[in-house]
Amino acid sequence: MRKTILRMLGSLVLLAPLGAPAFAEDGISKDTILIGRSAGMTGTIAARMKPATEAMTAYFDQVNAAGGVNGRKIKLLNVDDGNDPKRAMDNTRKLITEDKVFALFSPSGTPTTQALLPVATSLQVPLVGSTSGADSLRKPNKYFFHLKGSYGDEFSKMAEHLKTTGVARVVVMYSDDGAGREGRDLAEAALQKQGMKALASIGFKPGEVKAAIDKMVKADPQALILPSVAGPGVEFYKEFVKLPNRPQVLTWSIMVVEGIYKEVGDKAYGLVVAQIVPSPADRSFGVVRDYQELLKKNSLPDGGYSGMEGYIGARVLVEALKRAGKEPTRDKLIATLEGMHDFDLGGEVVNFGPDHVGRRFVELTIVGKDGRFLR
Repeated sequence: MRKTILRMLGSLVLLAPLGAPAFAEDGISKDTILIGRSAGMTGTIAARMKPATEAMTAYFDQVNAAGGVNGRKIKLLNVDDGNDPKRAMDNTRKLITEDKVFALFSPSGTPTTQALLPVATSLQVPLVGSTSGADSLRKPNKYFFHLKGSYGDEFSKMAEHLKTTGVARVVVMYSDDGAGREGRDLAEAALQKQGMKALASIGFKPGEVKAAIDKMVKADPQALILPSVAGPGVEFYKEFVKLPNRPQVLTWSIMVVEGIYKEVGDKAYGLVVAQIVPSPADRSFGVVRDYQELLKKNSLPDGGYSGMEGYIGARVLVEALKRAGKEPTRDKLIATLEGMHDFDLGGEVVNFGPDHVGRRFVELTIVGKDGRFLR
């Protein structure tokens, strides 16, 4: 009986294709690495996602044209979720269980990332980057790696600036939604760390902006910190610019300033905006020069800060895939990212620590009369 079993096993071995590669990891084939992404290509943040996606796609194409990553081409499955959390969760589950992607990359927005992260974690798939800098997403997670400073880092920079310039009378104006309320708490904490306290924290919902601004005027601040998502933020600014005397306004990187400028024109002049990547016009950074060259070669329009963020994220992902070796696994990718230190993109250095945060760059910019950002 034992001899019969051995003969059967031997026959099975002979029937197996000689030299056929066996890839243990989903998303890895002889010539392809499959990466999945669910993002708001339509909906409220589509204006930010378009240039980011163009930049990352152009960079992946450039890498593929040069031979790919250890002989494999990167294929990005980019699926629209309309910035809807349920769609993002469903997209992510399909990308992992049906499309069999190797890793996930740069989903868009806080609510959508919060929705899809448990799926990625439960199915043990690495998630590299997110456009969200929400501190609520910074809890330790083996599978999630952050490629930008947090919103808390941004508000800390604002509070430091206000303290340094002697501005003491500050009001926090926030959109009364999940993101705005989290931003309010972070702004208040940042001010407190500088020994300051907001005169008031005033929330507003669509259709209630004028009443909120009336409350702000009574508080008589020198400056406003504005944690708001794009839609309510634009509505706020349309009413705000009607004031004859306006306090300085500081806001976070996710505010779509283009939308504000479209509505109020040069009255947006002076708005201070935190940024989490170097200026895409600052050629003193090698990474910026590389980004500009990529846009030129691909006849792409200036993608602004969103395009720059997408490009940097793609650079980090590709480097991690290269370092993961010729036979990459998800565990190797995780270990590679955790061990990535002093990776110089060109004046911007990536250093992952135990908190899985690779970059913390934050600087303040100001909107010029032509709508462009000044430093």
